[in-house]
Amino acid sequence: MTLDESMQDLGISAFRGKNRTEGTLAAFIEAIQGGRVPAGSVLIVENLDRLSREQVSTALNLFLTITGAGVTIVTLSDGQTYSKEGVDRDFTKLLMSIVYMARAHDESAMKSARLAEAWKAKRARAVADPTAKLTGRTPAWLSLTADRKGFRVMEDRAAIVRRIFQECAAGIGAASIARRLNEDGIRPFGRSGRGWHPSSVKKILDSESVIGTFQPHVKKDGKRVSEGVAIRAYFPSIIEEGLFHTARAALTSRRSGASGQKGRTYGNLFAGLLRCGSCGGPMHLIDKGSPPKGGRYVQCDRARRRVKEDGRLRCEEKRLHHYVTLENFVLACLPDLNIRQVLDLENETVAALRTELSQVEARLGGAQAKMKRLVALAEAAATEDEDEVDDALAGRVLELRTEISTLRRQRKELERRIPVTEAEAVADDREALMEALGHMQRLDEIEDPAERYRARAAFTQDLKRIVALITIDRGSAAITTHSGEEVHLVLDADEFMKQFGTPQPQ
Repeated sequence: MTLDESMQDLGISAFRGKNRTEGTLAAFIEAIQGGRVPAGSVLIVENLDRLSREQVSTALNLFLTITGAGVTIVTLSDGQTYSKEGVDRDFTKLLMSIVYMARAHDESAMKSARLAEAWKAKRARAVADPTAKLTGRTPAWLSLTADRKGFRVMEDRAAIVRRIFQECAAGIGAASIARRLNEDGIRPFGRSGRGWHPSSVKKILDSESVIGTFQPHVKKDGKRVSEGVAIRAYFPSIIEEGLFHTARAALTSRRSGASGQKGRTYGNLFAGLLRCGSCGGPMHLIDKGSPPKGGRYVQCDRARRRVKEDGRLRCEEKRLHHYVTLENFVLACLPDLNIRQVLDLENETVAALRTELSQVEARLGGAQAKMKRLVALAEAAATEDEDEVDDALAGRVLELRTEISTLRRQRKELERRIPVTEAEAVADDREALMEALGHMQRLDEIEDPAERYRARAAFTQDLKRIVALITIDRGSAAITTHSGEEVHLVLDADEFMKQFGTPQPQ
C-alpha cells in the first residue's frame, strides 16, 4: 500500500464545514466522485471529528459518501475501521460513528458559544471603559504598549495615512494615490514587495479607526461583519474629523459618479463632465503624444469603440476636439457664470459653520446608529458576568443619550447662526472669486509636478460643484451649471483669440 501524505487541511474549520467545501478534503471528495480514488483505498484520520464537526446529518452524509465509494476510513486514536461492508455487517459501528459525530459537534458548538459570550463581555467592558483593550490586533499605524493598556502611534506611518486623506479630500482617486505613493518609494504597511494598491488605499479611507473608533467584527458565513456598538476614543485619533468626513464625502461622490484615468499630470480637468452632443455618451481623452504632431483630444467614447445597438452604430460622431482649446475656453468663461447662485457663496465664517454643522450631523447619525446597536447588544447579552455587562451597557446608554442630546442642541444652534452670519457677510465675495479663478487659469504655471497635480485635482472638485455637464457637438460646446444656466461656446481657435486672447500652450 502506498501512503500519500500530500493532502492536509491545516487550520481549516471542520465545525463550519470549510474543509468539506473549500479545503483539501473537498478536493479528495471530488477525486472520489470523479473516479480518481480507486475502491479499496484507505483514508487515515486521527479521529472522526477530523472529517467533520458539523451537524450529525451533514457529517453522516459525508461519512457515507466516502465509505459508499469503497474507501475505508481508519481512525488512529482508537484503531477503528469503517467500511461499507463492515457497517452493513455490524450496524453498531454506524451507531458508534453517529455518537462520535454528535459529541464532536456539541463540543465545538459549546466552545464557539463560550468564545462568543466571552467576546460579548469583553466588548461590553470596552464600551464602558475605552482604556480596556480587547485584543493585541491594531491598525497598521499603531502598536500595543508593553502593559497592553494603550497604543503607541507610529508617526512615520501616521504621516502616510494623513497624506492619503489629504489627497483624497483634494479630489485624487484611490488608484492615483496608490500610484503616487509607489512612485515616491513609500513602502506599504503590509508586504512591501506588492507595493500600494487602490484596494489598500480604500481600506484605509473606509476605516474609522483613524479618528479613534473601534468597530468589533465577527465572521458570519465566511464574511467579516460588524458586531455590537462601535467604541469611540478606543484608538488614538490621527486624523481630524473634519478631514475624515471631507475625504469620505469626496470618495463617495467619485464612487457614484463618472471618473476615469487621471494620468501622471491630471491632464483632464473635465473627467466625468464631458458628453457627446450627438448620442449623449461620455467623451474620452486621447493623448496622441507631444505637439506639434501630437496633442490631446476628446472624442465620443461610443463612436471611438464602434458601439452598436440592434446592428446599428450608437454614434457616428468621430470628430476629435482639441482638449487644450476646450480647457482654455471653459476656464475663460467661468467668471461670466452666475456662480454665486450655484455655490451659494459664503465667507470663511459661514463656510466654517457649515463644515461644523455637517460634522455634527455626521456624529449625531453615528451616535443614533450606535444606540440602536447597543440596545440590540443589551437584548442579546447573556453571560456569566451578566450583572457586570448590564451595568456597563447601561452606563454606555446614558453616555450616548447625553451625547445625542448635546449634538441636537449644537445642530439647532448652528442652524440658527448660519443664516444670521450669512446675512452679515461682506459683499466682496465675487472679487475674491475672480482672484481664485485667475489662479485656477494659471494652474500650469506651478513648477512642482506633484503640487500642480494636487492643484488640478482640487480644481476639478470645485468645478464639479459649479458645472453639471459640458456637451460637445461638432465645433461647439455647451456648459450647463447645476442651477440650469447654459453658456454656449464655439470651439474655434480664431474665435477664441478674438474673444479671450491667445491661448497659452500647456
